[in-house]
Amino acid sequence: MAVFHLYSALNLLWILCNSACINFLQFCLWCLVRPFNKPLYRRLMGSVAQALWVDVTSTSFPQTKLSVTGELPSDSAKPVILIANHQVDADWWYIWQAARHQKAAGNIKIVLKDQLKYLPIIGWGMRLFQFLFLRRRIDEDEAHIKKYMDGLITDGFPFWLVLFPEGTTIHSEYVTKSQAFAAREDRPKFERVLLPRTTGMKIILDAVAEAKPDIYDLTLAFPSYSGEVPTFDMGYGRKVDTEVPSMKSLLAGKQPAGRVALHSRKFKYEDAATDLQGFLDARWKEKEERLNYFIEHQQFPGAENTVEMELSTSVGAVFRLWLGITLSCIVLPVLMMLFFPLYFTWVVYCFVYSVYDRTTNFWWPYIFNLFLERAAKTHGHFKRQQAKYM
Repeated sequence: MAVFHLYSALNLLWILCNSACINFLQFCLWCLVRPFNKPLYRRLMGSVAQALWVDVTSTSFPQTKLSVTGELPSDSAKPVILIANHQVDADWWYIWQAARHQKAAGNIKIVLKDQLKYLPIIGWGMRLFQFLFLRRRIDEDEAHIKKYMDGLITDGFPFWLVLFPEGTTIHSEYVTKSQAFAAREDRPKFERVLLPRTTGMKIILDAVAEAKPDIYDLTLAFPSYSGEVPTFDMGYGRKVDTEVPSMKSLLAGKQPAGRVALHSRKFKYEDAATDLQGFLDARWKEKEERLNYFIEHQQFPGAENTVEMELSTSVGAVFRLWLGITLSCIVLPVLMMLFFPLYFTWVVYCFVYSVYDRTTNFWWPYIFNLFLERAAKTHGHFKRQQAKYM
């Protein structure tokens, strides 16, 4: 047991070190690209920094093996919304790995609790990855969601937005509350999943009405799952379904007993937007039935059309990351030492030349004007967006 704890601690430290390096890359993109071209910044942040983080982190966890039934998104250039049941705290990792297989690891945007963005290193990275953080206060979240989604659509970013409508991972106490609420509202009662919430998703659907992204309903089930629902005291662990993974077990390097089952079903935007509550209730009823089938057969229906996925770990990504950091530590100081003296000399020369020549020189104020113009545009855009949501 002590060996596992030591391995987990060292593994977490390694992930944090790699993530800190990614933070440096993110900060460089934020400083050098975002002020001048925000759409390009979003794409580089996704395709370079975010995709690299997933590749690097995959070397710290056991290899992901998926059994996929149904239809996953295949075009990484199109925005989609992914909704899923929320069994464990590691659900997001397997969804992200499926997106990685589809060449869309950089497209993922996850809806998270606001407190998570304050976590050192990891939280900073998620903020710069531009995930959607919600405070669960509708009066504040509504305007924030509209502004966030409008920004993604305006910049033409092909987001794959991951949303867990249940709002939290399943626990027996939540199941009791969910069933009581369902009885009051005359909605379905579930044993394997929680009743999905509609408010947040309704705001998101309204915000993306212009783009009309397809919606993919994902159902996750883990090897040896027998339907056990943990209590609060159990956390993310299990007494019976001990092979069900969690972030803790992944950090310890514990491989799930078999392949993680993932079922995906595609829907049009209008299918959900017309009657969201009815749509979600129907989807979650299907999930309940699908999970019951899995408990009996340890596979989802339609197994004859299963696609087996094995996501490779990317040691090369770790090498590229650390090579880039090493070169940056050497090259950047040299460039800065050369740039500032040369630029200062050039500014002095242009100033003296303009005094004697009494003409305006283009290069003298160039960099200063560039920043001032961009700041003015950003301020004007902020004012227009603020007026739009007032």
